Amino acid sequence: MPVVDSSRGTARAVDSEEVPSPPAGTRRRQRAERASSPLGRVLRYAGLSIGALVGWSFGYALATGPEVTVASRFFLAAILASLGFLATPYIVFDLVDAIVVRLRRLTLETLLVSALGAFIGALFGLLFAWPLALLPRPAGQLVPTIFAVLATAIGALVAQSKHDELLALIGRRPLAGTSVLVLDTSALIDGRVRAVLRLGFLEGRVLVPEEVLRELHVLAEADEPTRRARGRRGLECLRRLREELGDGLEVAPALVPVRSADEAVVLRADEAGGKVVTCDQQLAELARVRGIAVLNPNQLAEALRSPVHVGDRLTLQLVGEGREAGQAIGYLDDGTLVVVERAREFIGQEVTVEVTRTLQTSGGRLVFAQLVEQDVAR
Repeated sequence: MPVVDSSRGTARAVDSEEVPSPPAGTRRRQRAERASSPLGRVLRYAGLSIGALVGWSFGYALATGPEVTVASRFFLAAILASLGFLATPYIVFDLVDAIVVRLRRLTLETLLVSALGAFIGALFGLLFAWPLALLPRPAGQLVPTIFAVLATAIGALVAQSKHDELLALIGRRPLAGTSVLVLDTSALIDGRVRAVLRLGFLEGRVLVPEEVLRELHVLAEADEPTRRARGRRGLECLRRLREELGDGLEVAPALVPVRSADEAVVLRADEAGGKVVTCDQQLAELARVRGIAVLNPNQLAEALRSPVHVGDRLTLQLVGEGREAGQAIGYLDDGTLVVVERAREFIGQEVTVEVTRTLQTSGGRLVFAQLVEQDVAR
């Protein structure tokens, strides 16, 4: 995860191998482990029992004659029982996960309005169920139930889509949407997001997934000093954010099944309709592909830098040698690196230079300059 050091405008990388990502088959293995858990085994036997009962019941209807009734019942019951035993835990767990994700996106007001709409839809379904029950069989048995379920679902969806108007009818203003900022590991290690939040340039509820917290702990306990320093810097930034924001900062519980920190950041931002705050370009691209807004402190710092144009004259202290022969380097107040041609003999002195060209790189902006004539004369 690339993190730019603002004090010198150079790129320093947090090695992607510092915290290993789950292998490709991890998610499938986690789903299999859940299916083998005690609750998964209960669901397996429940699916086996239901499949056997359904197969036994339908086997009679599908039999072509009395002599094959028992055989067809046993055959269909065995097929459906096997399918129920194998598939039930996966179907139930995936369905529950999808419902939980959906519910997390709903505010309490939206949930209550949707429940009211479902209740009204169910009343309409029951109202029309009686005349529909007079239809010839089997339509008279199936159509009322199907109509009632559809009316309930449509009522909930219509109420949710007209959420604001329904609240206005009862004289209540809807809650103003609060933006959510989801911080990743690189943003906390970088630390500048704290200053941006403190100064009020970013507003909203700050969310830190527990997976990010775990990743910082792994870094903070690493044997390598640089990794350990980065992890501790991130934890210190998080501690100070907690002191400054109070209830405005929330640590979201870890997702099930287990996800990597980057996956958790993207999923939490997607669930909350929020924005990802990161210095990691790869994570930023992943979030944008999912349609999630990304805020990058590096881009903000670049946008706030004073513009430097060709022909501008600058005064700076030369502090070291450049890569090429005769070059010297200095830094502007914002950390921009300035490479001065044929100035090695003036290292340690303050000189006036004229900008000859600028270059934008992935690690920041580079400025090339040459000494002004009067400085060379001295």
